[in-house]
This record gives sequence, C-alpha cells and structure tokens, in this order.
Amino acid sequence: MVDPSKYVAIDCEMVGLGPRGSESGLARCSIVDYSGTVIYDEFIKPDGKITDFRTRVSGIRPLDMDTAVPYRIAREEILKIIQGKIIVGHDPRSDFRVLKTEISDYAVRDTSSCRLLITKAKLKTDRRASLKILCQNLLGKRIQDSYRGHSSVEDAKAAMELFKLVDRTWELHLRQGRKVEIMNRFENQY
Repeated sequence: MVDPSKYVAIDCEMVGLGPRGSESGLARCSIVDYSGTVIYDEFIKPDGKITDFRTRVSGIRPLDMDTAVPYRIAREEILKIIQGKIIVGHDPRSDFRVLKTEISDYAVRDTSSCRLLITKAKLKTDRRASLKILCQNLLGKRIQDSYRGHSSVEDAKAAMELFKLVDRTWELHLRQGRKVEIMNRFENQY
C-alpha cells in the first residue's frame, strides 16, 4: 500500500549565471503533493548575476525576479518541505544540484528512467524518456507546449501523475529488494 503523505514531486527551472550563462542558478521551484496540489511555488533570486534568463525553456523573465525569494531563504524552505519525504521527479539530478544538496541523501523516484513507465509507454529506448513523450503516450495529455517556456508546476504535477500509474508496483519491488531492470536502470549514476 502506498501512503500518499510520504510523497512529493519537485521540479525546478534554472537561469544562466556567469560568463555566457554557462552556470545554472535556481530561479523557480514547484512542489506538489501526491494529489497534485501545489504546496510550494516560488520564483527564486539565485546567488550571482543572471546573464541568461533561458526564457524559451525556463519560462523565467526578468520581471519574475522583482519579487523573487532570495536563494538562501528559498533553499531552506524547500529542504524543510522535502525532508523525510520520497521525492518524485523527472530526472531530478539538476534540481538537487542547484539546491546544493546530495540526491543520494533522499529516497528518489525518477520517472525519466523508470523501466515500468518506459515499457508501459511502448518506448524502445535504454535511455531516459522525455516527460513530454511519457505524458503524451501514457496520460494522453500535451505538456510543455507554451511559447512562454516550461512551467515547473506543470512538470511536477506531470511527474506525480506518471508515478501514480506505477506506484504500487514500483514500491512493491523496492520493498522486496528486487532492484532489477524493471526499476531505475540509471539510479546508480547519481
């Protein structure tokens, strides 16, 4: 049985910092609970000078920074919310990187590399699957179609919806200690 109170899904959007925007800085973070209700959604002013808003992908605009929460405060709030939770995300490695937190310290369910989802979506890949394609194939919905860029709320909700399609089987395999290819093939790469 899956206990919904144990799960949250997270997604972050980044902007470019430093020369040519080559370093990623956290600019928005959204967290939803098991039912998809938004429990955190803030624009975040990263440490450092923003040199590329990456708006086409991130959806972040300069005016979003006018009332953004300072990074140090946002990071503390986010880590408090996810403490002791099972984190659902779609390739959340970069999210943890910009939070300056070790992903290995958390129980993570990565929907991008879950063989259960990839097989269910009838994708022929040994690599990570895109959130957009999994949602289209498994949920019958289109996401990430806005000309304004990605929405971290939309992506966090989508990751949770995908997880819920296979949550009982996924958790059963973990409880039984069966870390076979049906689970995250890439989980040791963290």
